[in-house]
Amino acid sequence: MSKKNKMANFFINAFYESKFRDNFFVVKAGGKIIEDQKALDNLIANIRELSFHGIKILLVYGGGRALDEAIEKRGIGIKKKDGRRITDDETLALMKEVVGGTLALSINESMARNNLEGYTFNAVPHEWLRAELRAKKPVDYGYVGDIRGANKRAIARLFKVTNFVACGCMVTTDDGTLCNVNADTIATELAIGASADKLIFLSDVDGVEIDEETAFTITAEQIPGYIKDGTATGGMQVKLENCLKALDAGVKRIHLINGLRDNALYKEIFEPVGPGTMLFKESERENYMNEVEAQKAIAKKP
Repeated sequence: MSKKNKMANFFINAFYESKFRDNFFVVKAGGKIIEDQKALDNLIANIRELSFHGIKILLVYGGGRALDEAIEKRGIGIKKKDGRRITDDETLALMKEVVGGTLALSINESMARNNLEGYTFNAVPHEWLRAELRAKKPVDYGYVGDIRGANKRAIARLFKVTNFVACGCMVTTDDGTLCNVNADTIATELAIGASADKLIFLSDVDGVEIDEETAFTITAEQIPGYIKDGTATGGMQVKLENCLKALDAGVKRIHLINGLRDNALYKEIFEPVGPGTMLFKESERENYMNEVEAQKAIAKKP
């Protein structure tokens, strides 16, 4: 790297360190990323770099594919209704093994390999979320929970002593019943409840595709139109609905990126135009464009 590039990187890092120090980011990683050791190590290494800049990271992870594979091997059958998993006794038992066991330990091992200090939990700490077992009618989804809110003070209390916490997509009700909850929903509710500065979704796609190209930015005001005209369907529709809820609740920026790409998280945060899709309210666009221009100016300095 040339001396000019080194100086540019130094000033860019200083710019973002001053901007993001003491910020709180919620990152949701899909099961494919957690299962892939290379992708997981890359993510944990990126998180360590962000923590060096004073950023606090809460990682929420799912495990849908790994759970489906375990269910198939056990021969108990995957049960879903309208694309939503029905979590019966056998499925919940496997979730404990896969999400609360194998994947949680994989994160713990990666933290050791990458020298990242912090805590990993096999479920969301009970005091963080208010959860209820979903009503049995019109569909009995079994041990599936609904989130009624988050406890900001409880979350902040742990982050006073660490910059990193990871937890799986399971929650407990007040009576101690363990429930399965969609990881996107958990991440969204935690981001809203804890007043996160950023909410980041890592999956195996590059972002939101519009007219066969990945959109760099989408505003909250555009989301309903993309859902109505069929641009966003299925899982992406649900994700965008969560994004709209978070933006309306005060989360300023949301990123949808491909977590299987090298250094995807770090690049999305520390480059003027990252590799994924950024979502914000139209009122935030001017701030974003000013940051892009400032970073470009820093990079051009002799």
